[in-house]
Amino acid sequence: MSRDFRWGFLSAGWIASEVAADFQIAGLKIQAVGARDYAKANEFADKFDIPNRHQGYETLVNDPEVDIVYISTIHPLHKRDALLALHAGKHILLEKPFTINAIEAQEIYDLAKAKKLLVMEAMWTRFLPSMNAIFDGINSGVLGEIELLIADHSQALTHVPRLVERELGGGALLDLGIYPISLAHRIFGNPQSITAKAKLNSEKVDATTSMIFEYAGGKQATMTTSFLGAGPVTATIIGSLGRIEIDGSFYGQTSFRVFNRNGEVIKRYDEKIEGQGRQYQAIHVEECIAAGLTESPIMSLRESVEIMQVMDQVRAQIGVTYPTE
Repeated sequence: MSRDFRWGFLSAGWIASEVAADFQIAGLKIQAVGARDYAKANEFADKFDIPNRHQGYETLVNDPEVDIVYISTIHPLHKRDALLALHAGKHILLEKPFTINAIEAQEIYDLAKAKKLLVMEAMWTRFLPSMNAIFDGINSGVLGEIELLIADHSQALTHVPRLVERELGGGALLDLGIYPISLAHRIFGNPQSITAKAKLNSEKVDATTSMIFEYAGGKQATMTTSFLGAGPVTATIIGSLGRIEIDGSFYGQTSFRVFNRNGEVIKRYDEKIEGQGRQYQAIHVEECIAAGLTESPIMSLRESVEIMQVMDQVRAQIGVTYPTE
């Protein structure tokens, strides 16, 4: 496909650097970067050979040489920065979690529809070759009827401010738990009931959260997430005819095995890719825009709103709120 689309990076932090490195692998064009600190914008631009540098975000989104804005500010700023880019007429790839809550997500949804612009949550996992292979297996019927998902995303991240501080939208749920929840939503859709328990830190955000989601017919997803210690970060999808065991980290490009109902391995997957794989989501965004779409068929804007609604329900049960709410 054409590589005529020009990206603007709104923020020049750590995750933006990870994404930019993968963009370079894929030959995607980063035309501009904006940061609150102009020196940081220049440093980022020099590192990734970006021609346009901006101090602040308003000039970045209004840069006429930018077609798509990639937003990687902290969670509480996602709504503000997405609305800024939409009002400037730009398509958006917005880092996960999509927003702090579903009300904010719906605001972005409504403006994107009114402006006829594409907005997609940067759930990069969904576009990885390993995940494509997993869902090819699920859709082939090799597992039979899917009954259960078991997934963990726990890491030792007590030193990371955005995880532990309430003012920054902290908590394991929004930053880490989004991955198993998004996987569950892709497999089963919206849960009929949610049960959640959590341990809160001194900042009153969840350090550890355990969840059971129930779906039609009694299907379940059981999920854990924590920033207190390193977990297996694996996932298992269990069906009536077999299961898929996804190795850690399940949300990245990784290996998996398919077992039949007798516990015999019938397929192994261990393909490698160049980089981390965050380029695939951006390629998909470009393909959608080129096709005239305003919503991804793989990570739809409506689904991002639904996932935020689910996480709102979890937070209501565990007692986590944020200053902006």
